Amino acid sequence: MLDGIDALIALERYGTVSEAAVQLRLTQSAVSKRLRALQDALGFRIAVPDGRRIRLTPQAVDFLQRAQPLVAELRSLGSPAQRGSISHFSFALADSIAASWGPAVVRRALDSLRGISVDLHAHRSVLVIESVRLGRYHVGLCTDPLLAKDLVHHPIIDEPIVLLHSAGATKPNKSLPLISIESGSATWREIEPLIRTHHPQLLTRQLVPVESFSAAAQMVKAGFGDGLVPLGLIMEMGLPKPAYRILPAVKRRVAILTRKTVNQLPSFELLRQQLVIATAEHFAAMAA
Repeated sequence: MLDGIDALIALERYGTVSEAAVQLRLTQSAVSKRLRALQDALGFRIAVPDGRRIRLTPQAVDFLQRAQPLVAELRSLGSPAQRGSISHFSFALADSIAASWGPAVVRRALDSLRGISVDLHAHRSVLVIESVRLGRYHVGLCTDPLLAKDLVHHPIIDEPIVLLHSAGATKPNKSLPLISIESGSATWREIEPLIRTHHPQLLTRQLVPVESFSAAAQMVKAGFGDGLVPLGLIMEMGLPKPAYRILPAVKRRVAILTRKTVNQLPSFELLRQQLVIATAEHFAAMAA
């Protein structure tokens, strides 16, 4: 059944058997066979045509949501992590964190630890969460996913959001658009209600959504509008303080994510503690 679940996950993500086969490095017939076997075992239809693509049935979606964390735990049985001896972690950063303060903080934390190492990766927050859930990575660092209740998450910092002034000006230009991350992102879902409550005038401006905070910052720097971006990115860019203003009461919570089995490891607890310390030290040093 595990092979069938892998095939179903790939089908949900890529929408066609051919793409799923490419990602799984299998033939289309092998993927189709695994999907049919899973459907027979479950006793209900798992996918239906949707134009040129295929979508999962509601029953299959519900099954997958319940099965994914269990599959990750099954695959960890007998692994070094399950036996408590792991010292090398696979670590995924959300892309906005990877493009700013994340790598430096991870390096600072590792420099304070002996015998612990990581492989560092970067993805969008939604893929970080999914990959940790599926056991592809031991640890993730991303905007706090309140809906990922099957994972353990430890807050690491409430990162302020700033209003970056267009072209390095000392005050915002209300006649220009407001550039920020797209509405489907985890960060925007977290900060939009805070902006609406505490700074509603900002949302009356034309909003220009982009796929990354790095892109937003560069567009603002070139004079295409003001922007909403995390403080850490602005600090890494070395922009002068008159060029931006921290928005009171608007922050995004960044958390360390992992599965329950990894969370129980003493080596993970050491890594977690040093990441919290390193993050605080990094922001303090950058602000000085």
